[in-house]
Amino acid sequence: MILDPTRVAAAVMLLLLLAGCAGPAKMPVTTTPPWRSEPPIGAFIQPPAGMSREQAISEITSRSVLLLGTPYRAGGASPTEGFDCSGLVAHIIQEAFRVRFPRTTEEQALIGAAIPSHAMSPGDLVFFNTTGRPNSHVGVYLGDRRFVHAPTSRGVVRIESLSQDYWAKRFDQARRLISKLE
Repeated sequence: MILDPTRVAAAVMLLLLLAGCAGPAKMPVTTTPPWRSEPPIGAFIQPPAGMSREQAISEITSRSVLLLGTPYRAGGASPTEGFDCSGLVAHIIQEAFRVRFPRTTEEQALIGAAIPSHAMSPGDLVFFNTTGRPNSHVGVYLGDRRFVHAPTSRGVVRIESLSQDYWAKRFDQARRLISKLE
């Protein structure tokens, strides 16, 4: 009898999975997340030791741009499943700084400090009223009046201009996540 190596491998994996589920000894469950604690309301994000403010801002903006073209998905929070606006921002911040970051736009709009629009710089968050409620949409400011976000129309993470009428009329606030102080 000739055995198909693919079927043998699949059978072995199935047996290992079943044995792992039924086995009396369980691996200890770790309660320590892979990231640091969530920043308190109104607090700035503290980059890891050894990372300058400029490097932190570069982490935010470069990670944002690397996700261009990722499909939109309501409730999505990863490159493989797609992103909604707040899922995109949470993913970027969590990956860049290993901190737990709020998942909703309402909570994200409470982190860091509000800044006037004329003072925006790359890495700041920009919030919009797109549904009739404040701070219902968020993106990452890149500079030159451009921002990255996950909109529902056209279905992918993309760059837009704050100068476009649609966004200019709906702009709510900008928030700085990384303090200017070292």
